[in-house]
Amino acid sequence: MLRLMIQSLKVAAIVVLTLAILFTAQRALFHYLDTAGASDGQPVTFVVNDSESVSSVADRLEQEGLIRSGTYFKLKMRLSNADSKLKAGRFTLHEGMSVDQVIEALTTSEAVQTVTIRFQEGWRTEQYAEALVQAGLIQTTDQFMTAVQDGTWNFDFLASRPSETSLEGFLFPDTYQFRADAAPEDIINTMLQDFQTRVPAAEQAKAQAMGLNLYQVMTIASIVEREAAVPEERPIIASVYYNRIKQTMPLQADPTVQYAIGKSGDWWPEITPNDLNVQNPFNTYQSPGLPPGPICNPSLASIEAALNPATTGYLYFVAKGDGSGQHLFAKTYEEQQQNIQKVNGNTP
Repeated sequence: MLRLMIQSLKVAAIVVLTLAILFTAQRALFHYLDTAGASDGQPVTFVVNDSESVSSVADRLEQEGLIRSGTYFKLKMRLSNADSKLKAGRFTLHEGMSVDQVIEALTTSEAVQTVTIRFQEGWRTEQYAEALVQAGLIQTTDQFMTAVQDGTWNFDFLASRPSETSLEGFLFPDTYQFRADAAPEDIINTMLQDFQTRVPAAEQAKAQAMGLNLYQVMTIASIVEREAAVPEERPIIASVYYNRIKQTMPLQADPTVQYAIGKSGDWWPEITPNDLNVQNPFNTYQSPGLPPGPICNPSLASIEAALNPATTGYLYFVAKGDGSGQHLFAKTYEEQQQNIQKVNGNTP
């Protein structure tokens, strides 16, 4: 009888010990699954799309390293009856948040308000600033212009940009969705990241193969953007400017004069013969070689044209003036004069 009691106590002790181990292991497992590991708590913007399922959200949270297990997230959502409470919108999460904290943020927090804004190809930076003011993202244009001029940006493609110059040319024109409380630096950083994605390093490297740096190529691209109206002419127009540079001819690009004399309310004015005499480094009728930098933020098409110019002997072009946006190109000054006469209707 005593032996039986001792055996029973041993079995009971083993069972209790086993349960304790399982309980401890379960708690350790749940603690592991509840957190995403060591983190510095950096904020992360997470977007929940309209009508998106809990399963989809769980998978993306796991992929972005915000939780350890999508399955565990779904289980906790179900146990807390939070499936139907998931909200659509943009949320600010923090690396290292527990699963419960993530669930609370996505089911009880107000989504971050956003503003959609379109920056047009060929706009100069001042026009970006005005659009941001109009959208209510900044109070004054100076806020943006100061950040563009004085900010520090860690992007390799800006390495050839001279010090104390703005980011003109590199603020990629696109449609963006910004947080309503975004700082000018956040907005600029987003556009620079877009440039880095749209103009990859392999494409940027073509500048060096041409004997130029990327900043110089972007300057050409910005002029092409303001000159070209027909897509297929972009590489040809780029070739004209490269050909003129090789022959040490002044670029004589009208858009650079517009950039020099443009002002608020009329950033791209019609130029007069007198404007061609304006003493300004950006006036390529008066200053030889490239202007000090880009004159606008060009489209991807113009950037590609500047990096992949056509092979031509053209040194001149003139707009047909017939509404087509096309140009007549010439290799010699005499041919250019003939083309001008054609445009003016002085020859058949």
